[in-house]
Order: sequence, then C-alpha cells, then structure tokens
Amino acid sequence: MVDDGWSVSPEQVSVVLQNVDVAGEPLGQAVKDAQALAERRSDLIVTGRTTLAEAWDDFLEVRALVPGKAITAVSNAAAAVVEGVLAITAGDEVMAQEWRAGHPELFENALERG
Repeated sequence: MVDDGWSVSPEQVSVVLQNVDVAGEPLGQAVKDAQALAERRSDLIVTGRTTLAEAWDDFLEVRALVPGKAITAVSNAAAAVVEGVLAITAGDEVMAQEWRAGHPELFENALERG
C-alpha cells in the first residue's frame, strides 16, 4: 500500500465543524440583537416626529441582513465540507472493494492460514 501522507479523518472533520459551530454563536446573537434593535423603532419617535425612526429603518435595512448572510455562508461552507468528506469516504470504500475483488487470492490465502 502506498502511503502518501494524505487522508481524511471524519472524526477530525467533525471536531473542526463543532468548533465552527461554537465560533458561530456570536453570529446568532448578532441576529437576535439586530431584531431587538429593529423593534426599538418606536423609542425614536418623539412627539409624532418619525425622522429618526425612518433613518433608523434605513440603517437597519442594509445592516440587519449582514449577520444572517454570514451565517448562511458559514453554514453552506460547513455543508460542503461534510459532503466532501462523505464523498471521499464513500470513494475510498468503493476503491477498497474493487481492489479486494481484483485480488481474491490474497484474502483466500489469509483465510487458509487463519
């Protein structure tokens, strides 16, 4: 067997993805904070004047989406990593099965010695 030093360890990938999940918690809090700030619009209406509230709406319209977009990007990247690991692992299993099928004598000899 050729060992080129390259391999994928699903367990290690799982640990990395768990760390990404933990590191992403502040993004979730940022989404909640943005929602809470959006709800405080009424605090900016003074004696019927809505200029500040409208400016606040404009400000949040652009910025409130940023944490959600970041969460989506991280989630998509993590999903791609999972799909890649599954594909590599499945490919390794198929190659191993094909190799074993092409070399039955090795396994027959091992069973006879066993």
